[in-house]
Amino acid sequence: MKVPFSWLKEYVPELESPEVLEERLAGLGFETDRMERVFRIPQGVVFARVLEAHPIPGTALKRLVLEAEEVVEVVSGAENAREGIGVALALPGTELGGLRVGERVIQGVRSFGMALSPRELGVGEYGGGLLEFPAEALPPGIPLAEAWPEEVVLDLEVTPNRPDALGLLGLARDLHALGYALREPEARYQAEPVPLPFRLQVEDPLGAPHFTLGYAFGLKVAPSPLWLQRALFAAGMRPISNVVDITNYVMLERAQPMHAFDLRFVGEGIRVRRAREGERLRTLDGVERTLHPEDLVIAGIQGEESFPLGLAGVMGGAESEVRGDTEAIALEVAAFDPVSIRKTARRHGLRTEASHRFERGVDPLGQVPAQRRALALLQALAKARVAEGILEAGSPKPPGPIPFRPGYANALLGTQYPEEAQVAILRRLGCRVEGDGPYRVTPPSYRLDLQLEEDLVEEVARIQGYETIPLALPAFFPAPDNRGVEAPYRKEEGLRELLAGLGFQEVYTYSFADPEEAPLFRLPPYPLRLQNPLAPEKAALRTHLFPGLLKTLKENLALDRPERALLFELGRVYRVAEGVVEERSHLAGLLFGEGLGLSWSKERLSGFFLLKGYLEAFFRQLGLDFRVEAHPYPFLHPGASGRVLVEGEEKGFLGQLHPEIARALELPPVWLFELTLPLPEKPLAFQDPPRYPLALRDLAVVVPEATPYGEVERAIREAAGPHLESLAPFDLYQGPPLREGEKSLAFHLRFRHPERTLKDEEVDAAMEGIFAALRARGWGLRG
Repeated sequence: MKVPFSWLKEYVPELESPEVLEERLAGLGFETDRMERVFRIPQGVVFARVLEAHPIPGTALKRLVLEAEEVVEVVSGAENAREGIGVALALPGTELGGLRVGERVIQGVRSFGMALSPRELGVGEYGGGLLEFPAEALPPGIPLAEAWPEEVVLDLEVTPNRPDALGLLGLARDLHALGYALREPEARYQAEPVPLPFRLQVEDPLGAPHFTLGYAFGLKVAPSPLWLQRALFAAGMRPISNVVDITNYVMLERAQPMHAFDLRFVGEGIRVRRAREGERLRTLDGVERTLHPEDLVIAGIQGEESFPLGLAGVMGGAESEVRGDTEAIALEVAAFDPVSIRKTARRHGLRTEASHRFERGVDPLGQVPAQRRALALLQALAKARVAEGILEAGSPKPPGPIPFRPGYANALLGTQYPEEAQVAILRRLGCRVEGDGPYRVTPPSYRLDLQLEEDLVEEVARIQGYETIPLALPAFFPAPDNRGVEAPYRKEEGLRELLAGLGFQEVYTYSFADPEEAPLFRLPPYPLRLQNPLAPEKAALRTHLFPGLLKTLKENLALDRPERALLFELGRVYRVAEGVVEERSHLAGLLFGEGLGLSWSKERLSGFFLLKGYLEAFFRQLGLDFRVEAHPYPFLHPGASGRVLVEGEEKGFLGQLHPEIARALELPPVWLFELTLPLPEKPLAFQDPPRYPLALRDLAVVVPEATPYGEVERAIREAAGPHLESLAPFDLYQGPPLREGEKSLAFHLRFRHPERTLKDEEVDAAMEGIFAALRARGWGLRG
């Protein structure tokens, strides 16, 4: 929202400077995106009055006779160039945007300078016609910069909960709460007790809970005075005429949009209704639109029928707009349902200053005051006669009282604000405060955001200054049931850090899933469906994490071709057990790509063992025992899948994605794991570094090819005795001189005694025990 400093200063005369205003508004919660200086009118631009306007035969140009310091002639191609208006004249020698205006001959006419459009003058974006002023706005020849000084404009960010601040008067009221004097704009006019020449019908009171119509007649449409045009240009709007400009001015002042209908095209009155199927309307932007049955329209009445005049709260129609010969208007000021306006604006791709304000909500009691303000300006600036009566439909209710306790405010904020200061702040904000504690506070109708006691507490803090709230947290002893509430979160964060340290990258996916994807991933149907899904593909709650990881990989492969991917997600899954919904935490991971060609493994097992190695490192850092046992899963490769055991407890699965699922998803081989949390806990025991040397032995065992590695490892450990510190595989061999169907597993064995150096005889005895145990199982040894 653009806020011209000089305009706001009309309501708050004590404002020191734009820089101070920016600071004050920031303290009130309105951040300034930027502050800029506008209206740097070049020297050499003067006010001139158009005495005559003559078409130049055979061209679209006109010869203008202007009265400036002296009478001069200028050639112009603007359609609105005509006798009886004031214009901005750039005299020869004036610098405009790096170009120098000169005196030259055009179509045989010596043009002494240039009559300017708003864009050429640098005050607005419109370049389709001359900047028009009233003919008597200034003495001819006076430099325009003297009457149109430089302006400072603050571009504010207004939060959605403060629609009243979309009007300058709303900001002025907030500044008044800080202690500045407030000057309310006047709305005085001479009304006449004449009958109203129209009637009002509201067929949809939910769409238009309050609708008013005022009547102004005998008015004269003309260019707006200089001060009004300057205010609108500074606020980012283009002046049109005094009547239209007044409606925009009051909207920017009070955050209350309004619209003037030329009474000649209204018929017998105004009807507010929903559009009919196939009905059409040409709006003010010149576009003919097909209306939707849910669109709220302002319609003119003709007998029993009615015809659209405008899209309610969004944009008026071109047929009933104010023209140069308009003499009487019906002035609409209304409150509309914000949701209805938002849908209409979105449906037609229209975002206007009016719809922006109606979408956020307007003062439900502000329509009649806005009518009176606009009618007063119409009488002052357009010489209008004004009817005494104002038609109204709807009875908006004033806001009700809210209980307020200053002691509660201090307890909530951790402050010591005096009770009198809090009450004074609420009164300066326009609230009616009754009682002597607890108080009953009735907010002003324009403050739609004040509904709870906590809202009033926030207002006290905001006006008092957020910087006055103590920074120290209040001292308290947590209740027993609050102790340790962060423990599960801390544990999950620890798991994330461990996986990140191993090279995994964390992803976040939706908890919502597509009900149709369960058969693809060979999972049971998702038991939990949403009544109001965001989209059909998000209509259920997931039961596993790995489908989300696979879809994330597929999307990234479509954008780029990474050589390798290590992904993980820690999130919630949802199941139903015995009619009860269970929410559980899972940890899932995915491995794809480079680094899988291990020489000692078949291709489909290389990723299996690599991912298993990552999990071994993960659980080693947690101090937990980890094993994988072969076990089939419908969504995993039958020859490369297993259940994960942690401290002997089944906790999930590990394996290659089933090739049929991979083909359906158009994915290369992918390896997965998924674990159910929480993991078992085992306290980490500190162990002194060994003081005695270790004894190393190597061992190669020949076993049938189908024998799992884990079975061989357990046999060695059970037979090795108490001094085996560790064993690690270092070779897998198949081929001559081994028979077909055999394999050789080679191990490094480390022996150590905690209190002395082991003797060779003790180590040899342990090895003999291992040999005997292996032979007893029918396995052989390699030399």
